[in-house]
Amino acid sequence: MAKRQIWHELLVNTSPEQLYEAVAKAEGLAHWWTTGARGDSAVGKRLEFWFDDFCASIAEITMLKPGELVRWHITGGAATDWLDTDIEFKIFRDLDRTILHFRHSNWREDAKQFPHCSMGWAIFLLSLKEFAETGKGRPYPYDMPVNMWTPPT
Repeated sequence: MAKRQIWHELLVNTSPEQLYEAVAKAEGLAHWWTTGARGDSAVGKRLEFWFDDFCASIAEITMLKPGELVRWHITGGAATDWLDTDIEFKIFRDLDRTILHFRHSNWREDAKQFPHCSMGWAIFLLSLKEFAETGKGRPYPYDMPVNMWTPPT
């Protein structure tokens, strides 16, 4: 079966090191994605992403290169369309600008959550940009209210 991916590129007015801290550690993720980000930031360890009492995903950290790269493999959580997908934050400098290449790959062609998650990643990556540039993001539950899908309660 064919695989799909979500891909975004973002110019962020901060250093690669600061952007890396925002995407590599649970403390940083809690400022722009979900206040329910938990876990240890080391290769082979897990991060969990909670939305109230709903654990959407559990990620195993597969690669960390400070200031350059963060990769996760999704191993669990209630968002079953995410199982066995991969998430990558690639950070680099170009012409004195910090660029983020974001990929969420290996989605099944029939994944029903794909459109919702593509929109969600775009919104949360704007929250990441805001957090990295101003110190204040819009993590869940303070995110933009354009959700098309609500987790079960």
